[in-house]
Amino acid sequence: MRSAILAFVLLASFPAGAAADDLVIEGRGWGHGVGLSQYGAYGYALREGRDHRFILAHYYADSGYGTAPGRRVRVRLKRTRAPKLSGASAARAANGRRVRLAEARAYRFVALGPDRVQVVDTTTGRTRARLRTPVTVTGGASTTLRGTAENGLPNGAYRGAMVLARDGAAVLVVNRLSLERYLYGVIAAEMPASWPAEALKAQAVVARSYALRSLRPASSYDVFADVRSQVYRGVAEETAATTAAVRGTRARVVTAGGQIAQTFFFSTSGGRTATNEEAFGGAPLAYLRSVSDPHDDLSPHHTWTATFSEREANRKLRTVLQGDLQSLEIAGRTPSGRAATVEVHGTEGDRTVSAATIRTLLELRSTWITSTTGP
Repeated sequence: MRSAILAFVLLASFPAGAAADDLVIEGRGWGHGVGLSQYGAYGYALREGRDHRFILAHYYADSGYGTAPGRRVRVRLKRTRAPKLSGASAARAANGRRVRLAEARAYRFVALGPDRVQVVDTTTGRTRARLRTPVTVTGGASTTLRGTAENGLPNGAYRGAMVLARDGAAVLVVNRLSLERYLYGVIAAEMPASWPAEALKAQAVVARSYALRSLRPASSYDVFADVRSQVYRGVAEETAATTAAVRGTRARVVTAGGQIAQTFFFSTSGGRTATNEEAFGGAPLAYLRSVSDPHDDLSPHHTWTATFSEREANRKLRTVLQGDLQSLEIAGRTPSGRAATVEVHGTEGDRTVSAATIRTLLELRSTWITSTTGP
């Protein structure tokens, strides 16, 4: 044993199929572990019949349940040289000029000069207009963004308006719509629509609070449509159950200290949530404390095993490894039990790095590493 190590090496038997020189890591949970555990919420609603207010109070300690006025949200969907839209009936330029479009046709908006777009009818190939940005494009019930958006959805339909702004040599496509309609496209993208209604309502309140805390008036958009914020997939993701959850909690938010709380959420805790300072650093927030998560065992990721060949482990860890990998040791843990630091032992020396770094390099589900063996 190395006396400098604060903790001991956690040993485990090799899983079936693992070679003696493989690196095997066993762990718990999926995600950063702060705030609402989605599988935990599922369990409270399914097994105990708890309502969404109980669920929120459990995961956000000493929080309140308030209301917030309706707002509009701007969601970044794509950055490209020439986005293509269909289902649009009008385009309005920054200077007020309006151009009528045919909803049955598709139009390409090509970056032109430093602050304009060229509107091209893809059916005829003719230029309809050259408009100063930002350009607001509207249609009927929804407008379709052709191609694949940053949320991974191809040819997605979105409610509200599309705002096209110049971003360097590219065009930024931003969906502007009411907060409640935005949530219609978020809830089922973040939680299975088949889950109990009270779990879905908890997710709706959390997602609404998260969006309101993310508003950035000085920026060209408020949130991303993918996991950089919360996943939003527009009309394609809407279901009757998730829309009912949004409507059933209309305007409701989690509050703390008279303000809307920062409602982080994640998939699976592994049995206990983490504090905000464990995962993100900074000052402790009273409502983001570590709490037990007794129903997290419903998740298929409650516990997990990741296996890497010796060659693969050396390749993935090369930026923190001196020589070839000999072993990984947990050098320190957080109060909730997750790994804080890991010592990487190589043939040419040792190095202590954050568990977050190891998680990123090895693409692990979480930093809650319970054991390591090999290579």
